[in-house]
Amino acid sequence: MSPSDFTFRIACAPDAITISALAIQVYLDTYATEGIRPDIAREAHSAYSVDAFAQRLAEPQRRFILAEAGDGLLGFAEVLLTDAPSPAEAFTGAELVRLYVQPAAQRLGLGRALLARAEQQVQAAHIPILWLTAWEGNHNARAFYAHLGYEDAGAATYSFQGHTVPNRVFAKRLEVEVCVVATGS
Repeated sequence: MSPSDFTFRIACAPDAITISALAIQVYLDTYATEGIRPDIAREAHSAYSVDAFAQRLAEPQRRFILAEAGDGLLGFAEVLLTDAPSPAEAFTGAELVRLYVQPAAQRLGLGRALLARAEQQVQAAHIPILWLTAWEGNHNARAFYAHLGYEDAGAATYSFQGHTVPNRVFAKRLEVEVCVVATGS
């Protein structure tokens, strides 16, 4: 498969079921490297449930960009298009909540293409910074974002099911067209 084999589109409500399944698959592949513990299973079934994604899909400030091949979902980017403070507290911007690519489709340029489309959504919303958090132990993700111009902006944590894990905050300044409205006197 090559990037020309993929199609991209903005998700809608019926996509919640496939987004949920892919999210659980990638979450477990990333975080359950030493087996599936009860806390990881509970997190997967609550945060990544069909209902949880259906609720997020209904939020007007949230976009899901899907990457598909034929009828199959291979990846998605979830972007929150608000100028929100980052956990590093040094800046505000839009948040890349998730960028998940099915393990079999990784290293094909799909993540890069999804990230570019997420950045376009942020630029269209006139927000100059896109930030994200990445698990400290996910060296591949951290290297991916650094390679694409995201700077490590500090530490953060993620808490779930009684556990706290260290994350890193990454951010990138985007080119945003500034509109100046002239007023006559």
